[in-house]
Amino acid sequence: MLKFQIAGAPGGYLLEHLLLESIGAERGGGIFAWANTNGVKSLLEDDAFDEFLLAGNFRLFVGTDSITDPPAVDKLVQVATKRPRLDVRAFMSPTTSLFHPKLAWFEHTTHLSLIVGSGNLTMGGLRSNWEAFVSLKLTGNDRRDALTSIEAFLTSVTGHLLPITDPRVRERAERNTGNERSLRAPGVVTSKKPTVTSSVSQVLVAEIPRSGNRWKQANFDQENYTDFFGAKVGSQRRISLHHVDSSGVVGAVESRPSVEVASQNYRFELAAAGGIAYPSGGPPIGVFLRLMTGEFLYSLLLPGDPGYSELDGLLSANWQGRADHKRRVRFSTDQVQQAWPASPLWTVALPAL
Repeated sequence: MLKFQIAGAPGGYLLEHLLLESIGAERGGGIFAWANTNGVKSLLEDDAFDEFLLAGNFRLFVGTDSITDPPAVDKLVQVATKRPRLDVRAFMSPTTSLFHPKLAWFEHTTHLSLIVGSGNLTMGGLRSNWEAFVSLKLTGNDRRDALTSIEAFLTSVTGHLLPITDPRVRERAERNTGNERSLRAPGVVTSKKPTVTSSVSQVLVAEIPRSGNRWKQANFDQENYTDFFGAKVGSQRRISLHHVDSSGVVGAVESRPSVEVASQNYRFELAAAGGIAYPSGGPPIGVFLRLMTGEFLYSLLLPGDPGYSELDGLLSANWQGRADHKRRVRFSTDQVQQAWPASPLWTVALPAL
């Protein structure tokens, strides 16, 4: 089945399909031209893939010609150390020709899932770029032939594969530091890096309910669950978030599945709420920035935090729902920035794709 990943569109992206096909697989593998830290984390540290790695073997081969930098290598080493069933090797090209394949496969009892496309093991390739890929379920001779071809290729390049822990891999990755644009044509003038405000499509300001003692599992109404976050009722989707703290530090990517419960609550887990007691002086307020790439930046404010009273006033002036419901209102960037101009959300560096 042919799939197109549309930049900024909810659902249907490569990451979702890789995670879906990993569920129930006995073993598998992947070959990618390059990787970055957020891409590695989004796939290999997702709960679904981590569960697969507890019982299934996965061989991962990553190129080093471009983009793959020391932090990406370090993250791969870290995950492989934690999960012995993950075998990561780096392709060290012996020529100036670019190592460029992108595919993954998962062996199930009844079939082989094969995904081949244009996306790399980066956040852009997995969910934010314009990409295309095919997802196939092969059986019989087709399954056997595909696995034979994969093994034949890997055998042919064995001499150019090094364990990810080999010092030569990190030395090669050092040459890629800061070269995100190295593949552009010579002479192409690139524009300045976009600011946060120019990259935000919409802002949701939402009170977070108590939800018993688990407000980390933040509840949202169905309209914002689907129309703002891009989830789909009756079908699990994933979103990628980055928390921005009060000092402007952007947290690691949080790849979160959408969760529906029988009480018609719709949830996403927020790491920033972990270990914090629900405040008695008023509900926490979350500010969620939906980026053009489809990712989200967010901040959580408790009563007394800088900006809390300003956002509380913004909600009071614009909420038109029932008084006994948690207030959730979508705004333009300008509206929220005018109400809370000192927010660190407006000055942070955008997450690397």
